[in-house]
Formats: sequence, structure tokens, C-alpha cells
Amino acid sequence: MDSVQRLRKGFELGEWTVKPEDGSLTSRERTARLEPLQMDLLVFLCSRAGRVVTRDEILEAVWRGRFVSDDTVKSTFYQLRKALGDAPRKPRYIETLPKRGYRTLLDPVPLDRANDTSGSHLAATDLYRKGAALLAGQPGIAALKQARLYFERAIEADAAHAQSGAALAQTYLHLIASGTERGSDLLPRAKAHAARALEADPSLSRAHLALGVARLLGDWETAEAEKSFRTAMTLDPADSAPHSWLARLFSFTGKHMEAIAEARAALKIDPLSLAVRRDLVETLFVARSYNEAIAEGQHLLRISGQSESVLLGLAWIYWIAGDEQRSFEAVYAGFQALGVAAEVLARAQQSFQTGGMREVFALWEKLLQEQADLGQRTLDLVFLHSLLDERDRAFEMLDLLFKYGHPALLLLPGSPLFDNLRSDPRYNRLLARMKPKRG
Repeated sequence: MDSVQRLRKGFELGEWTVKPEDGSLTSRERTARLEPLQMDLLVFLCSRAGRVVTRDEILEAVWRGRFVSDDTVKSTFYQLRKALGDAPRKPRYIETLPKRGYRTLLDPVPLDRANDTSGSHLAATDLYRKGAALLAGQPGIAALKQARLYFERAIEADAAHAQSGAALAQTYLHLIASGTERGSDLLPRAKAHAARALEADPSLSRAHLALGVARLLGDWETAEAEKSFRTAMTLDPADSAPHSWLARLFSFTGKHMEAIAEARAALKIDPLSLAVRRDLVETLFVARSYNEAIAEGQHLLRISGQSESVLLGLAWIYWIAGDEQRSFEAVYAGFQALGVAAEVLARAQQSFQTGGMREVFALWEKLLQEQADLGQRTLDLVFLHSLLDERDRAFEMLDLLFKYGHPALLLLPGSPLFDNLRSDPRYNRLLARMKPKRG
């Protein structure tokens, strides 16, 4: 059943029981009544719960494309928020995202679903919300692990809780990308949870996205992954993530113009996201559009406040583009931003004067290897091993990334950082492993 049609039969939203047929909102403490247009707006927003809905989408769905003034739209939102007891500055129900749109913060529970589960669905929803709060922004490892527990408990409470299944699949993928969990362990689970979530609710764009990522990294099924990403885009046009993942897929398959177009589409949707802009820089670099990559990287550097990761990322681009001086300046500034000791900075300066960037890279490699020996591995080591033509070390770490199902492997076919490895027989053997599995 269409989500809007189902919600029109009534639903729960936080403390409120909403009945569109008579326009009523009922809680334990009070009852309110909405005008038909306000109820249409609430139902539409709830049918897209958790997604950013643009003003144009609202005008098309609620006002059927009729011309209305900004004041009319604002007044309707004001009356709706007033009825819900919501506050724009500290929203509980409806969040305004300047220049982007609106988002419903709670998931509606259709009355038929709430009645059928005798509380298990509500318990799962509560656990889901706790986990989702931990995933807001850019969560660290501890937050991801805690969110995983919430989502797993939610599914234990209600195996058909689609939002929790989709969120758990995404959390597994985040843990794999962080290098803390093996892809061989979690990718099949992520795929299964995403597929099960879609059986319960085919409209969940994030479940389609997670299924696409699992198909890509777990089975190297590029065609099926692309279908999943495109479905996610259709279901939630305001989400940049499917475009970013499709850009990675196109880079992996050598379709660099298409990859750049998708990376730019992601940035258009979310122009304030540092991660999305970083993805664009990486896409341009893999496409060997060095001047554009440098220009976008410098812009990213300005808006990120001289981030050490951006500085060190630019060092690779400058080096490959043949600008050794700026490559060193970026590494040096990156070391400073990381708080590296003064004596190490002095060694870096001396290394550059005596042996150029290759000697600086060797120093950088040594510093990272000391961390790796303590279990703090980093992707930068893979790049340094490759640039320094230390093939045994490079392939050892690439094999590790393969076991972990790490997204960085998508860079292998195209990134200039791996050019030194392409003549080695192990390179083609590794690529052969990154082919679709046939049953």
C-alpha cells in the first residue's frame, strides 16, 4: 500500500494520535484539530519521514502545483507546528533546513501496524530513534558500535521493523569503512538486513542505498548496485549519498565523466557538506583532472579551516601533478595541524632539502608504520608504499583491505597513486578477484 494512503487511515507521531479523516490530533493531555491543508502537509511530510523534502516537492504534493506565496507556506507550517506544540528553534517533530527544505524527525507508526504488534513495534521504534540519534553528523567508532546495539535490539523486538533494518545495514557499512570490522563478516549481513527492510517497506531510500553498497563491495555487482543507487535517488531526490556512491562506482568502472557528473550532483544537493566536496576532489583526481582537483581541494581547504586531512590529501595531488614544492608545503602544514613534534618538522624540512619528496614520503611512511605497529593502520600507508614502489608492502595492505571489503578498493583501477603497481602480476590478480561472483 502507498505510504500516504496508509497514513491517511491514521497514525501515531510521538505523543500524538493523528486521524486525517476528521483532522484530529489527540494526546493524553489535549486535542487539536487541523485544517485540511495542514493535515495534507503533515501526512505528506510523515510519508517522507527522515528525508529532506524541498519546497517544490511540498508545493507539488500539497498545493498540487498551484501558485502560492512564501507567506502562505510559512503560515501553514506555523499553524501545523502550533497544533503539534513544536518549536522551530528546538524542533521535536518538524525541522527546517535553510535553503534545503524540511524534515520530519519522528517516524509515524500507522495505526494498523501499532495495533497489530501490541507494543513490540513501539519498543523497536524507541530503540531505533536512540540509534539514529547516535548516527547524526559524522559518528565516531564508539557511537557506531552503540548504534549497532540499538538497531540489533530493535530488530529482536520487531523483526519487521524496516527502519531499523535499513539503519543496521548502514551501520555495518560504516564499521567496515572505518576498518574496525571485516567486510567478509558484515557485508552479507548488511545485504540481508537491507533486503529484508525493503520487503517490509520498498519506499525506504536508505535501504536501497545500503543494498547497493553491499552489492558493490560484497559481490562487485556494479549493474545491480547502480540500479539500487538510482532507485534511492528517485525515492529521495534530496539525499546526496546515492550520487556520491554512484560516482565511486563510475570511477571504479572507468566512466570518469559520468563519475564527475554524479559527484557534482551530490555537491549541488548538499553544498555545505565537507565530505561531499572531498568526494568530488577525489573523483576529479582519479579522473586525472588535476587542475580541477587542485582548485576544488583549495576551496575545501578554505572552508574546512585548514584541515590536516585535506592538506595531506592535497599533497598527493600536487605530487602527481608535478608540483613538488607545493606538495611539501601541504605535507608540512598537515604535520603542523596534526601537532607533530618540532624535531619531526625539522627532519621533514631537511629530508626535502636533501632528497626531495621521495625522502619526505619515506619519513612520513616511517611515522605511520610506527602507528601501524601499534594497530593504528591508515590508508595513507598503502599510498606511500605504492608511491615508493614498495610492492610487497603495498600488496600486503591491499589484501587486507580486500578482506575487510573496504571502499578504498574502488580506487584501485583508476587512482594515479597505484600507477607503480600496475606492471606487477599481483595487480591483475587482485583486480580479477574484484569481479562479480557467479553462483
